[in-house]
Amino acid sequence: MTVEMTMPPLELGASHNHGGNVALLLPRLAGLLGTALGNTVTAEVAPSYELLLERLLAGTTQVAWLPPLLHARATRQGARLAAVPLRGGWLTYRSALLVRKDQPVVGLSRMRGLRAAWVDRSSGSGYVFPRLELSMLGAAPERFFASEEFFGSAAKASAAVVAGEADVCACFVSDAAGRDPGAALEDVRRAVGDAAPWLRVLHVTEPIPPDGFVLAARLSGPEQTRVTAALLALHETLAGRDLLRDMLRAEKLSAVTEPIVRSLRSWMDAAAARGG
Repeated sequence: MTVEMTMPPLELGASHNHGGNVALLLPRLAGLLGTALGNTVTAEVAPSYELLLERLLAGTTQVAWLPPLLHARATRQGARLAAVPLRGGWLTYRSALLVRKDQPVVGLSRMRGLRAAWVDRSSGSGYVFPRLELSMLGAAPERFFASEEFFGSAAKASAAVVAGEADVCACFVSDAAGRDPGAALEDVRRAVGDAAPWLRVLHVTEPIPPDGFVLAARLSGPEQTRVTAALLALHETLAGRDLLRDMLRAEKLSAVTEPIVRSLRSWMDAAAARGG
């Protein structure tokens, strides 16, 4: 007879900086995981990505939704990347640089002197990757921008641009946005809400490695296996598919592949070379 392993209660964590309705949706995800595991799973929304990482590394949070370079840091300290979102058939996403519609800037080379409104220092689409790409394209933000300020969410950063408090911001868009301007505009609308009608897309970045769900090192091997299986099976129920769409804009969670690991290493090396 097989005896089902009993797990301790789990804490599922995300950050307010993910934006959207994460505070409302995270408890739904915790409930689905709890049902799948036959276990108590609580939801905790941290005020920043860095605090979420600290909780994961300390073992206070056992499952965390983290942006790419942050989950890469976590895995180098013993955590395990368990699952990544599949969005429109792609395991990558992009970032869109946005300016006001009446802003005369027409290319990256004309951004000198603008004021940047970023999300958070650990936000993949709202800071890290668009800033890295600008540097790679010869428009290093530390030289081009007149100022750089953090606003905590894409909605707040975009509102600052619309209000004239800043000139350029960045937000999450799907991989399809790199090929389809219509998809880019729809993704921007979902990301920034009410500010969208007053903004236009200046630039869409190259593909970015995915965000993902990371498991704390304090979980045992069998516990990590069970949690990973529950995450990868979320799309098999209607409630799970709805939650993945609403929270992650994804159709399912996928296992981590070697190309993703290599891409993360490459981006981390690029960030380190530029002091990121």
